[in-house]
Amino acid sequence: MGFGRSLTIDLSNEHHPSDKDQALRSKWVLWEQLGLSAAQKDSSQYSQATQRVAAVTTAKEFWRYWNHMPQPSLLLEGKKFMRVKGEARHVVDALMIFKDGIRPEWEDAANAAGGHFTFQLKAVIGGGVIDEYWNNIVLGVIGGSVEPDIVTGLRLVDKLGNKRQPHLRIEVWFSSVAETEKVDKLQQSLEKCMLLRLDGVERQPAWGKVERTSHAPQGK
Repeated sequence: MGFGRSLTIDLSNEHHPSDKDQALRSKWVLWEQLGLSAAQKDSSQYSQATQRVAAVTTAKEFWRYWNHMPQPSLLLEGKKFMRVKGEARHVVDALMIFKDGIRPEWEDAANAAGGHFTFQLKAVIGGGVIDEYWNNIVLGVIGGSVEPDIVTGLRLVDKLGNKRQPHLRIEVWFSSVAETEKVDKLQQSLEKCMLLRLDGVERQPAWGKVERTSHAPQGK
């Protein structure tokens, strides 16, 4: 089943920020990753499937685009994120938001010495909770409440088709895996941000062990 709303966003109406529009600490770019077959999953194919959607520099710009982006809970209803281009329809495997100038690829200079955290979220958690986790972490990072400021980007990955362990995955990429003290603080800040409910009450974590992955080639 396709997602009911098209992911296609009209970028022709991008506007310059007004005096009343609050600037974000950094410029961010929304990306999508189109689905690839197992035979296509090399770095060049991945790069081609990773497509820019829009750039945002202010709070108003962010909400203008974010309000059109689908929520993770729709995937739990058996739907798929789709990119419609003319007559062609492509499944979107991941939604991403990265700092401007940084591609969502391990090989990018800003990511090459870094790593990422993985939060694996099973369907049993519930769509409402997963939506809240995802929105909390996005707003916390672009709004500057998640510290330290070493996050390069975020990914929401659809792994519900995994036969062994169907799940949704939130990845938080950061710039330097070697700065362990900063990375530890970042993990604590992320978890605190994710667990804060809309009513201000902190919920219990519904994920297992948070995985920490290095982007550096093995042996280096």
